[in-house]
Amino acid sequence: MSKDYNLLRLLVVLYETRQTVTAAKKLNVSQPTVSLMLKKLREQFNDELFVRDGNRFEPTAKCIDLVEKVPFILDQLDELYTNDQQWQIEQMCGEVTLFFPPTLMAPVAAPLIAKLTLLAPGLTVNCQPWSPMSLHDLANHRAYWGVSYLPMETNKNVVQKSLPDDRFMLVTRRGHPLTINDLQEVLKYPLCVSVIPGYIEASKVEMLIKKYKLEKNVNVRSSDMSMMLELIKQSDAIGVMSEKNGPLLNDQFQTYPLPEVLYQDTFRRQAAFFCHLRDRHSPFTEWLYREVKSLFDASDKVL
Repeated sequence: MSKDYNLLRLLVVLYETRQTVTAAKKLNVSQPTVSLMLKKLREQFNDELFVRDGNRFEPTAKCIDLVEKVPFILDQLDELYTNDQQWQIEQMCGEVTLFFPPTLMAPVAAPLIAKLTLLAPGLTVNCQPWSPMSLHDLANHRAYWGVSYLPMETNKNVVQKSLPDDRFMLVTRRGHPLTINDLQEVLKYPLCVSVIPGYIEASKVEMLIKKYKLEKNVNVRSSDMSMMLELIKQSDAIGVMSEKNGPLLNDQFQTYPLPEVLYQDTFRRQAAFFCHLRDRHSPFTEWLYREVKSLFDASDKVL
C-alpha cells in the first residue's frame, strides 16, 4: 500500500482537537474529507487510532505512540519550505488564540492585538482571560500563546520565556479618605485584589499579610477588572493591581505607590510568555514575544 504522508498532519490535528468538525476547520477542508482521510490513516496503520466517546474521539495506544514521534517529523518537513522563504506577518491567516491575565488585558493585550490585526487583517484573534484550563490548552494545541505570572506548573509540551517583572500599585477612587500610602492607613479600608484563575499561589498581598501577621484580611478577590474598578469607584475599597494599568485610568481614580515597608519584599511578580513546544521557534512566536516584551518595557519606562 502506498503511503500518504500528508495524512500525518490530520493525525496530529485530530489528536489535538478530538473532533472532526474542529479538525476540518483547522485544516480548511470539509468534515466528510476528514472522515475519508481518517479512514485511510486507519488502513495505513492497521489500527483504529481514534475511538468515539460521546462527541469526542479518544486516541488508542497506537495513536498516542505515533503522536509522540510525528510532530517532530512534520516540523522538519516544514523547515524545508520555510528556511528559504522570508516570513511576513501580513501573510498570516486563519485563527490564533491568546491568553492574558485579567490585569494585563487592557495594558498589554489590547495594544498587541490592535497592532496584530492592523498588520495581519486576514487573521482572526481569539483573546481569552487566563483560566485553570489555559495551560492544558497550550499543551494540547498549536496556535495558542499566552502571558501570565510565575510560578506555573507546566509540562514538557509547554515552553516559557521570561518577561520583565510586573509591579503593583494601590488604586482608590478620587476623593477617597486615604491621603498617604502609609501601611497602617491602608489597612483601615477594604482591600480588593486581582486574581488569576489557575495561578498556583495566593496573591502577594495575602502572602505579606500572613508573613507580617497583620490583623487584616483581603475583602474582595476578583478576576474581572471592570468589576474591580467599578467597586473601587463606588466605595472606599482600595485595589491592588498592575502598575501597567496606571496610564489607562481616568481622573475618577487616584493611584499610590505601595507602602514603602512592602518593598522590602520586592513587591513584584515574575511574568512569562508561553507557547506549545512545536511553536517555540516559529517566526510568529518570535514576533509575539518581542512585541509583548516591548510593551512590558515601554510601560516600565512610563512609570
